[in-house]
Amino acid sequence: MSDETAITMTEKRLTELEGQVRRGLDSFVAVGNALAEIKARNGFRLRECKTFDEYCAKTFGFSERNGYRMIAAAETAKKVEKAVGERPRNEAAARVLREVAHDPKLIERVNERLKKAGQSVATATAEKIQEVVDKVKPQTKQMFEQTKEPPKPKMPTLSDMCPKCKRTPDTYLHLPDGWHCGAEDCNALVMVGVIAVDVRACPECGAAILSADAEFCEMCGCILEVAE
Repeated sequence: MSDETAITMTEKRLTELEGQVRRGLDSFVAVGNALAEIKARNGFRLRECKTFDEYCAKTFGFSERNGYRMIAAAETAKKVEKAVGERPRNEAAARVLREVAHDPKLIERVNERLKKAGQSVATATAEKIQEVVDKVKPQTKQMFEQTKEPPKPKMPTLSDMCPKCKRTPDTYLHLPDGWHCGAEDCNALVMVGVIAVDVRACPECGAAILSADAEFCEMCGCILEVAE
């Protein structure tokens, strides 16, 4: 058997600890401490259980999660008692105090606020402690106060003027990526507002047919079908 799974507990000690758990519903700290020792020293293997989860379920009828919760409550109670000299009244109160148990100063602040209301960590209910903890614990700040939408791409201004040659083209070429200036020395992409809907393209050269009644293409001379 490896060192990681070696049993370091006697049958007698395990029986004593199990008795504390069964009686310990009156003292959650005793329950948590007993369970912590059973787990840490692999005492559950003396009951022929392979895992702590299996042991909790078979021996006491609760889940591993509940077992860990009781262990955590006992650890919190120790920290609270060390900070202010008092223990939480029950496991529920300890569970709430766990949020601030890592910082003795926060525990003291919680207890001071409770005392102003005539209570303490030892007498207040879990609900009351939660109210105070919510006011005392540091609030997590959002990394970004608000989600900023990515900037939208700027669309070209709707215009008949060619952005390159700075003049209104006499003719236009219809290419796969859009309408281009028909000037021989330009051929730049143009946003053409006046022909955005009804414009036709020459079937031969792709030039824009600006007139709905045009019978031939002014660029290549191709005869066009008359629009109905």
